[in-house]
Amino acid sequence: MKENKSAQAKIVCKPTNWFIWRAAAMIIMFGVFAFLFFQDGMWGYREKNLQYYMHQTFKDAETKFNQQVKEGGVDAASWKSFAAEQHCAQPESGGDILPREFSAEQPWPEILVNGFDALSKGRQTAKFPPLWEEYTLAEGMDLELDEHGVFEEGKIKEQFTAMTVCLVLIAITLFFLIRTMLRTIEIDDEALYDQLGRRILFSNITKIDKRKWDTKGMAYVYFTQDGKEETAKIDGLVYGQFKEENGAPAEQLFAKLLANFKGEIIEYVDDDEDSEEDLSADSVKTDA
Repeated sequence: MKENKSAQAKIVCKPTNWFIWRAAAMIIMFGVFAFLFFQDGMWGYREKNLQYYMHQTFKDAETKFNQQVKEGGVDAASWKSFAAEQHCAQPESGGDILPREFSAEQPWPEILVNGFDALSKGRQTAKFPPLWEEYTLAEGMDLELDEHGVFEEGKIKEQFTAMTVCLVLIAITLFFLIRTMLRTIEIDDEALYDQLGRRILFSNITKIDKRKWDTKGMAYVYFTQDGKEETAKIDGLVYGQFKEENGAPAEQLFAKLLANFKGEIIEYVDDDEDSEEDLSADSVKTDA
């Protein structure tokens, strides 16, 4: 019977759905960012660079065609033979900034090799070289070039660095989520048990700072343990929560703590003292 009474007297505050959903939202957010950075580094920026150099290839083809026309010796057959031996424009730096399947000696696309008639007519618009619009439509490329220009190798590597940072943040968030899920704050008729597993006897508590309880659901408990002054933080938003339909465990725990404590309770102080106490309380190393 004593054990049953003790079990009934104990209040247990487990990690709240508010904390769990917030941590989950952070993991999802970092995951989305990691994927976007990976996508840009692996494909996105390379595809934009490919568009830039293919556009340069079409401009080169236009220039070379016009040069041959001026020299007076070009027809469909000679142009096709000439164009079939040409290679697409490549970055002068030689960096790894194009799609992996794009070779260093990529031949001109067929639309240029067989484009004698279109090249003979010249530009249909002043903005784009001949056959560029048809090529981008067929390849699913953007017609307009990116204002940024070429994304250099360093910029592409930055995307993977940013992705790694996001993955590290995911790992850190997961660590704190799992650690918090394994913790509770409890109270019985003799002591408070904080999230670090410390058993804090009511007789060892020297003061309670509850200034942030009504606004942020946080309170600080000052106590002595093995001759040392220590501090425990009660965070009702992380452990217990305040929903009345669920019994408001955090509020019950704090009320039981106050009912069993006979000592100094910090509630209202002067502005200067309030600022000083905030700094003192916040500087204490505590765990969620």
